[in-house]
Amino acid sequence: MILLSKFIKYTMNIRILILVLICSILPGCVEPFEVEIEDFENILVINTTVTNEVKRQQVLLTRTFKFEDSGPLSEQGATVKIIEDATTEYLFEELSPGVYRSVQEFGASAGKEYQLSIKTLDGKSYISDKVTLPQDTPIDRLYPKRIVNDKEVEGIGILVDTFDPTGNSTYYRYEFEETYKVNAPFWHPFDLIVVAEGEEFFEFGLIPRPESQRVCYATNISNNIKLTNTSSFTEDRIIGLEVNFIPAEDIRIEDRYSILVKQYVQSREAYGFYETLSSFSESENLFSQIQPGFITGNIISENNPRDQVLGFFDVSSFSEQRIFIDRNDLIEDLPKFALECKLLIPESTGDDLITFHERIRNFINSDQLRYFPDPNSIPDAPPNLFVFMPRACGDCTALGNSEAPDFWED
Repeated sequence: MILLSKFIKYTMNIRILILVLICSILPGCVEPFEVEIEDFENILVINTTVTNEVKRQQVLLTRTFKFEDSGPLSEQGATVKIIEDATTEYLFEELSPGVYRSVQEFGASAGKEYQLSIKTLDGKSYISDKVTLPQDTPIDRLYPKRIVNDKEVEGIGILVDTFDPTGNSTYYRYEFEETYKVNAPFWHPFDLIVVAEGEEFFEFGLIPRPESQRVCYATNISNNIKLTNTSSFTEDRIIGLEVNFIPAEDIRIEDRYSILVKQYVQSREAYGFYETLSSFSESENLFSQIQPGFITGNIISENNPRDQVLGFFDVSSFSEQRIFIDRNDLIEDLPKFALECKLLIPESTGDDLITFHERIRNFINSDQLRYFPDPNSIPDAPPNLFVFMPRACGDCTALGNSEAPDFWED
């Protein structure tokens, strides 16, 4: 029983460390349930992918955290550098807690070796294996297709084709950023305000509502690990790989949609590391039948090789493509997303005038509601001077940003 207890505790600790690493790598990861761990290990978590894209490369450093904590602790004050061919050093500076960017722009080059070096404030040093840049293979084609997914939901699939005639790429990882237009279906050119307050009543008036609250743009970043490989294929070719799916009734495809897909050609070792991470992130249950064990990366402690560190120094060839999709081009005939825009009409029954007006003031000041002065445009709506709706129905900034991104095309 003692051995079994120790095994269960070990298994639980390892799984929690892996989930912490997943959450540090995936920006949209949801924090797991709360649980207290007796034998907590404070381990450095390293998240970085250096590519052949010339830019200020980034390294993220955090520490594992207990579930009762609010989130990962940033590793601050570290000395970070990437060494090229054991001679050239690219130094990094800390722009915000735990976020390190290279002082100068650079991109990985074919035929050269790269190594990550980190020294923390407490004097501990970490070093990665020397790694090289894989084959540079661009995305051939990024395109939408009307499909029915494995849950019998109809919508739009985002598909990728890629081909490497040299046959050297083999291992691929994909990420994406999606941006979509958001419309306020009951935007109105006027807002209600309190003009004056008296002892017996309030005076209300109208002011113009900003046009910028009519159309907005929202952006999501992928929060899963999408991997594929061609090792069992007769040629290094990917056809119709689905990197994202948008149901027809999803707000993202209510009007116009854009997606930027990023392709990383990885080493076999990096692919194996991310494949293990993916198997944990896709597990429906923390205590599923996945075999426990520490994910082996390519970074070790120089002070004590037995010290554990979570992370992988990944050098990948990078390619990206962006496309725009209009709903009417593919799924005009399918049911579409519709906001629930119920009228909210405060009743004055039982209230004196000042109390009723105070309630109206509270509605006006509520960040969850917006004034809607045209209830007659909605069938069967009762006439009333004071009518409100959920904020998103009349103000798109509840769901997105009013300023269009630089890349946006209409």
